[in-house]
Amino acid sequence: MLFCSLLSLLLLSCGGSGNGSESLLFPVTNEYALFFSLNKSDSSTEIKVINPVTKKILFSDNITEDETPQRVVCMSTGHVAYMTALGVTNRIVALSGGKYIYDKTIHERVERGEIADIGYEGSLNYELLIKINPDIIFTYGIEGENNSYIEKLRKLGFKVVVLGDYLENHPLGKLEYLKLFGAFFNCSDRADSIFREREERYLRLCQQVSDIASKPGVLLNAPWKEIWYIPGEENYMSVLIKDAGGKVILSRDGESVSHPYSIEDVVKEALKADFWLNPNNYNSIEELKKVNPMFKTLPVLKKGLVFNNNLRSTLSGGSDFWETGVTEPDVILEEIISVLHPEIIKKETLVYYRRL
Repeated sequence: MLFCSLLSLLLLSCGGSGNGSESLLFPVTNEYALFFSLNKSDSSTEIKVINPVTKKILFSDNITEDETPQRVVCMSTGHVAYMTALGVTNRIVALSGGKYIYDKTIHERVERGEIADIGYEGSLNYELLIKINPDIIFTYGIEGENNSYIEKLRKLGFKVVVLGDYLENHPLGKLEYLKLFGAFFNCSDRADSIFREREERYLRLCQQVSDIASKPGVLLNAPWKEIWYIPGEENYMSVLIKDAGGKVILSRDGESVSHPYSIEDVVKEALKADFWLNPNNYNSIEELKKVNPMFKTLPVLKKGLVFNNNLRSTLSGGSDFWETGVTEPDVILEEIISVLHPEIIKKETLVYYRRL
């Protein structure tokens, strides 16, 4: 019996080798992650990364032990978290958006100038990058979506790996990128061990709520500029809530994208909500009451059953939920279960969530 909403393994049809000039079948060899593949041999590991939208291969290389990168640039806080979990953050020489990094050790190194802050996408400090001369740059993005900086980095001669980890919908799919980083840094055994331990714990937690007949309704997010976005049932947050024995109100079956709703439409359905999770950057019940008078009518607000995932945040708005959290789906799942089903798991202290 499957206790969790696991992603099935897919055989994706992809266009291209590294330059997109050929068409080939791309076998996804992972258990959950869909957008990279590892093929290990005695002497090297073949790494392939694909574009989640076009299915073209964005990166393809055979990595040997003596090619382990020593000077690394991370343009995503999640990539920093993977390297932290593997104990290889000493290789990080630059990153993007230092003020959004929650990891105190990394943040202090940025403050001391040991790690350079190269800016953001369209306003990168290319001169500084040339001076730093990294072995590899890990970044994110989808081809054609205002990511001309990626092509510019490549033209400057940098080895750029564009990852789609942020688009993986299964929490264990995001965690599985530990294996990818393990292959790059010649610590696959460590990566596999961490992955397996956290995967097993995640699945055990799923099992604890798998037989619950009545699943509490969860109102998710909060309106942004008068629009309320609700993720589909296959979305990362929806999967976490489903695996925790809950159901996201207005979440569309079989979809991962978020759909826009009017505040009025969401509030009508939210009258049946048992919990409200992740209400954007709001920090108190009183703040939510001031956003819209209709919120005062919600029973979930009156009962104070509102929880936000911003307990660990930086002053600039960075969130450790999206940093370290991508490597700790088991911890996040346990916390959500403790919120939705305190009769099953009771936790006095939370890591990522807090009750407003």
